Amino acid sequence: MLRKGILILSIIALSLSFISWKSIDEGMWLLNSLPIQAMKAKGLQLSAEEIFSSTSPSLKDAVVLLGGGTGSFVSAEGLIMTNHHVAYGAIQSLSSVDHDYLKDGFLAKTRDEELHAENYTASINKDIADVTAEVLSAVNDTMTIDQRAKAIEEKSREVENKWKEKTKLDCRVTDMFNGLKYYLFTSERLLDVRLVYAPPSSIGNYGGEVDNWIWPRHTGDFSIFRAYIGPDGKPAKYSKQNVPYKPAKYLPISGQGVQDSSFVMVMGYPGRTFRYRDSYSIALAQQETYPLTIDLYKTRMDILDKAGKRDKAVEIKVANKIRGIANTYKNYEGMHEGIQKYKILEWKQGIEADFTKWLGANPELQKKYGDVLPNIGKQYAELQTFNKKQIVMQNITFGGDLLRISTRFASFAQSKAKQEPSEGEISNLKTFVRNVHKDVDIQTDKEIMTALFLKAADLPASQKIAAVEEIVDGKTGAKREEAIRDFFNDLYSDSRVTSVDRCDELAKKDADKIEDDPFVRLARDLDKENKQIAEKVAKFTTNVNALRGQLMEAWGKWKGELTYPDANRTLRLTYGTVKGFSPRDAVSYLWVTRLGGVIEKETGEDPFIVPPKLKQLYENKDFGNYADPKLGDVPVCFVADCDITGGNSGSPVINGRGEFVGAAFDGNWEAITGDYRFDPPRNRMITVESRYILFILDKFAGATNILRELDIRGRRGGGSSQ
Repeated sequence: MLRKGILILSIIALSLSFISWKSIDEGMWLLNSLPIQAMKAKGLQLSAEEIFSSTSPSLKDAVVLLGGGTGSFVSAEGLIMTNHHVAYGAIQSLSSVDHDYLKDGFLAKTRDEELHAENYTASINKDIADVTAEVLSAVNDTMTIDQRAKAIEEKSREVENKWKEKTKLDCRVTDMFNGLKYYLFTSERLLDVRLVYAPPSSIGNYGGEVDNWIWPRHTGDFSIFRAYIGPDGKPAKYSKQNVPYKPAKYLPISGQGVQDSSFVMVMGYPGRTFRYRDSYSIALAQQETYPLTIDLYKTRMDILDKAGKRDKAVEIKVANKIRGIANTYKNYEGMHEGIQKYKILEWKQGIEADFTKWLGANPELQKKYGDVLPNIGKQYAELQTFNKKQIVMQNITFGGDLLRISTRFASFAQSKAKQEPSEGEISNLKTFVRNVHKDVDIQTDKEIMTALFLKAADLPASQKIAAVEEIVDGKTGAKREEAIRDFFNDLYSDSRVTSVDRCDELAKKDADKIEDDPFVRLARDLDKENKQIAEKVAKFTTNVNALRGQLMEAWGKWKGELTYPDANRTLRLTYGTVKGFSPRDAVSYLWVTRLGGVIEKETGEDPFIVPPKLKQLYENKDFGNYADPKLGDVPVCFVADCDITGGNSGSPVINGRGEFVGAAFDGNWEAITGDYRFDPPRNRMITVESRYILFILDKFAGATNILRELDIRGRRGGGSSQ
């Protein structure tokens, strides 16, 4: 899955790379600078204005930033199509032992039955503006690196505030090409999102982690939400009085899907790519960051998996954590393996050698840019002195739910010591506590914290964590493990943060009493070290950002131009062609999978259990008008050579006429290093096809209320459903 865009890949995401301009088809393009003629040559039938316009409805109005991924409006009444794994957190949160929507699926047959998805919002991009000149007007050549960074930050906030006041919308200034360009993204954020349909996991997550990042794929990875607004037409928090949002543009659904060699384009919010990354950052990732992160994620994943197997209620509580961690774990494994297998580091070092040779032949440029790469190397040498510590600290900080609550209490106590908190502050604290505790299993949380502290105790002498060393007190081996286990047994017994009611009691205490709670004390001590690490990271970031900007300037002079910028969670478009691929010698994959392949894969054990009704539909060949005439079966998934990454999950895949033909949900294992280097022969996007989505809604779920709301185009035996 593509959720990795939501999880931070330590500090290595702060570095740069270079683009290989082998094909104009690669790239995640800004919508106001699309290669339209190249797209038309491939099969696009729309104009640039039909894709992106600031003044009239266009395709960009149908695409939303949703949770950890992307979604798209597919009806005039605010229905949003996305991936099952993007909706997974909402489905899990709404599930219980009595109503296990993860296992059984969910269908709201009326608007009143739709379920509020807490913590989900849908943001619609309204405009993109180049504000480079305005932002860079705040800097001059006399400034130090720190002064320049601060001036740009302040000017960016000034621009955001100015436009927020003018538009009453969310405004964000984002840099491109490592600070050479700055763009203002204006968006409307809808606050009331409700679950309408989710298939059972035996369809929506068929194949599970076994098939994750793998082709051929047979996963019906889709779910449907609906966005609501207040009766006054403005975004509003959840209320029964809210009404469905009416998008300026929504996507009709293709009832004909795609064929081999079809043109397709993808619009969405990709998280991060590293095409401009230097060899020093790749080396650190390969040698240190990936291996350590993989080990820590495996530790957490195994504990959560074991906990879920011992109790059904716990399984539901930890389901979303397991899926997120397992997805990222497998991605990092593939990335680490791919960097070595495809010699990404050596490839980048070769490019840098050519670049350095070119600089040497240009004395003026050599004088200006000759020290840039070596100075980046020095920055990474400094980062390596605390990299392992900050990775472990990050896993501890986000790995323990009760630690997160305790950290919030530590901050609350500091504020309370200065002045009595307002009702709003108290309410926010209680809401946070309840949201976290809803998915907490105390025993599992304790096991994770214990395991992570045991890992922390193995850090190099120069990167030790003081709070851990205080517990260990010089012990080694079995005695050290016993000391850590005893510490957490006592901590979880003595602290008040272990239940909602006791948290409510703690919130009423004086500041010193709150800080005296043992878990809050631990959180405070860890927070002190986190702040020290954050200062080092900030210094590294400021310095390396300045060097990255200089390197991009030089790179532009060498290559003549810069094309598309790295992904950074802003709205992008990529395009390509539906086609199979050959991953290795004597192996060739087709472009499509079929319902027959779903049945063929069944083992009777999770994650390859086919719902009886789906099996019966196949055996009876009850395909309705969703079968492909050439295949003689219902198409399930397809692959295309589009350039996507984490955050694109749920992105609408659109044909040349502007019709929805599928929801992108994954990349392929053979090209998982595409974040570093796009490789056309191997890079593939995996998509659940529109006809399988319609087939499941119609024949499997009987979701006639949803089907009536969709604009289904070009079905065999019929046209629009409206």
